[in-house]
Amino acid sequence: MLKQEVQPVIIIGAGPVGLIAAMDLATRGVSSIVLEMRSDEAPAHPRCNTTSARTMELLRRIGCDKEYRACGLDPDYPNDVTFSTEIGGQEITRYYLPSVNARWQNDRMAHDGGWRSSERPHRASQFYLERVLREHAASFSEIDVRFYQEVTKITQHDSVVDVEFKDTRTGEEQSLTAKYLLGCDGGRSVARRQSGIKMSGGYTGLGMLQSILFRSKDVLPKFEKNGRGWMNWCIGPDGSMANIIAIDGHDLWLTHMDRSEDQTEVSDEAIEQHLATVLGDPIDYEVLNTEMWQLNRVVAEDYRSGRVFLAGDAAHSWPPWAGHGMNSGIEDGIGITWMIAAVLKGWAPESILDAYNLERQEAGERTSRAAEGMAAAQLGILRDKELCGKLGLQNEEGEKAREIVTKRLWAEDSRQFNPEGLNFGLFYDRSPLIIYDDGVPPEYEVEIYTPTTVPGCRTPYFAMIDDGSSIYDHQCDGYTLIRTDENVDVSGLAEAAEACGMPFKVIDIGHHQKACRLYDHKLVLVRPDNRVAWRSNESPLDAKHIIDKLRGAA
Repeated sequence: MLKQEVQPVIIIGAGPVGLIAAMDLATRGVSSIVLEMRSDEAPAHPRCNTTSARTMELLRRIGCDKEYRACGLDPDYPNDVTFSTEIGGQEITRYYLPSVNARWQNDRMAHDGGWRSSERPHRASQFYLERVLREHAASFSEIDVRFYQEVTKITQHDSVVDVEFKDTRTGEEQSLTAKYLLGCDGGRSVARRQSGIKMSGGYTGLGMLQSILFRSKDVLPKFEKNGRGWMNWCIGPDGSMANIIAIDGHDLWLTHMDRSEDQTEVSDEAIEQHLATVLGDPIDYEVLNTEMWQLNRVVAEDYRSGRVFLAGDAAHSWPPWAGHGMNSGIEDGIGITWMIAAVLKGWAPESILDAYNLERQEAGERTSRAAEGMAAAQLGILRDKELCGKLGLQNEEGEKAREIVTKRLWAEDSRQFNPEGLNFGLFYDRSPLIIYDDGVPPEYEVEIYTPTTVPGCRTPYFAMIDDGSSIYDHQCDGYTLIRTDENVDVSGLAEAAEACGMPFKVIDIGHHQKACRLYDHKLVLVRPDNRVAWRSNESPLDAKHIIDKLRGAA
């Protein structure tokens, strides 16, 4: 096998995690080769159907947010989450989520309205996202995506990592050598297994599911009685729960059905019966794709082994409640790419990479437990079989049952569709790249987020006065200093950054009263991933020490 010159970065996996990581590297001037075992055709199964607001901010940064927002449901199709006995049956409750066109007119009325961001979640299938990402990645000369390539062996050395792979069509074997490897290759990750990294956690006991992508023109008319919805939950009289998710709002749909642990495949007859039960009567349909999965909660014990880094499903898996599996994986990816770029561009030593596992592994643990809790809360509502059996009754007893379930859904379930805290509240409290002070990060819940400049937390969002753009749009590739008082001298920081080649930018916001209320310190230094790294009310006495600390050199 002929070896090529040493590459900066090899990424295994051209899903959303791998492609966004590659594009983030490209925007920082770093090339990568992406090896993908699948074909160059768009993925066949939807999987994740919510792209978080945080991910939308990242898509905005790399330049494909508008293309993606144009995908999925028609722009006037409601994004509501509904609960009923069956599609077109007795409606129990719904969470109002506006269509794309109605979002900004009705944002404050929305169940997930008023978030502190320029973006809102976009409820479109992952296969739409991958199509957009593949097309956009092709516009970067720094990215070389190679499909039909199965990685077979990974070998690490002191300064490089060797990757052997073969073409699944021809059997041709090749190898590449790179400075770093990013494993974004899913739950059966070769990168993780060959690095000897173990997963902790296991089966949650919450069940096993089969997801079914199907095409039918008979579904949409079922919504005429109660109104259309994006995610539509159906609670059966026996306490069973199923859903119908609108993929394009016309004839493409996704449903999930329970399966027993000993089943290797759900029969065609079982699928037919499932759809007839959920939709009220039999329909004509065509199954396009199916996938089976178990509701596990597992997190890698380490996200790094030498020059190999894990991100996404390679590092964690948990129940999809609130849709933060893919989205957390994307945050993993950009959590390491800016550090790798800093090393390859020469303004940070390799010791900066030690922060990745400390930051993201704990984030994975926290998010996984939140997802498991949300799944258990929703499924727990169904344990009262007697109550569920009354939901469809057209009498006082049925009305009372629906009232009880509605109250429980809003109290215990609704937050998964309003997860501002899960998007923005997570903080890093033990990173070697952050200079902590006596500030305490605000506690956050799935739906509760408090903007703060406490080091380790997300930099507070605000819109610029002149053009309404996001403050994040103006940050540089390195560290951005946000200053509320122009009289505070920051020349020492600027000179220390210049001396080591660190990109550095100052943004003065003293004229912006609302922003100054959010930024309660005169100086707030922001990392490339929108985390507060340091803050102060005066010029630092030892600017070099601060810059060295933030680049992993102290």
